[in-house]
Amino acid sequence: MVSVDGFIETPGEDINWHNWDEEMNAYMMSFFDTVDTFIYGRKSYELMIKYWPSETGDFADRMNETPKIIFSRNLKNVSWNSRLIKEFVREEMEEIKQQPGKDIVLFAGADIASSFIKNGLIDEYRLIVNPVALGEGTPLFKNLENHLKLNLLSSKSFKCGNILSIYSAA
Repeated sequence: MVSVDGFIETPGEDINWHNWDEEMNAYMMSFFDTVDTFIYGRKSYELMIKYWPSETGDFADRMNETPKIIFSRNLKNVSWNSRLIKEFVREEMEEIKQQPGKDIVLFAGADIASSFIKNGLIDEYRLIVNPVALGEGTPLFKNLENHLKLNLLSSKSFKCGNILSIYSAA
């Protein structure tokens, strides 16, 4: 989820601006069928674990049951069906990507995303642009060393105004 001006959260880490309706929920539930692991950075993990474990319903069940990899140098341990990786090592992530199973999704975290981008570890970008301008906050693409060129694979608009664009790296 990203605002039209490229932010994933406000300066106060607020994500309540996301447009969501039944159509978006249905899309995400079908997307979850293609994924067997979520990746989070520490900040995103801490935000998510405050909310999801106490929630119920189909969407919450998927969020809670799906195994997670958490990248953090600071956390001592993790819960919520998670595995902690203390240090980002490209070769370790390449090994994880090669394991059999469904797709892995980098679900949240601009800092960890920049490490993945820098190391060429993202095969596909699925950006859900919300029709809201935040003006400031955490940019999705931060610390880019070079231009990131992408090839549009497909797009879909939703009744709530969101637009999903799926890209591969150029």
